[in-house]
Amino acid sequence: MKRSNYMIFPMLVAGVLLTWGLAQSSDGIQGQEQGLLTAKLSMEEAITKAKTKFPGQVLETELENEDGQAVYEIEIAGTNGVVTEIKVDAQTGELLSSDIEDHDDTEEEKSEEKDKD
Repeated sequence: MKRSNYMIFPMLVAGVLLTWGLAQSSDGIQGQEQGLLTAKLSMEEAITKAKTKFPGQVLETELENEDGQAVYEIEIAGTNGVVTEIKVDAQTGELLSSDIEDHDDTEEEKSEEKDKD
């Protein structure tokens, strides 16, 4: 009977620590998402702002937390076929940056193989 009493205490401590750890990790996730929840600009408004400077077809959009700042990342395929990633501040609507996306390596390899033939 004494042996089972010695096992109850460590199991109880392990259960409490596990529960506490899960609660802390849940709070951490919510804390990280908190920056995303403060976006004043809707996704549609961000797309409209991006398309005024970079007209074309929207390929992908994301709302991300960059260093505590909510930022929309929008990929647009321009009329010339160039894909540009535009970052828009989700609070102010300011265009933060734009980067031309690199071509896929497999496409470049295929075109090189055709040139060799």
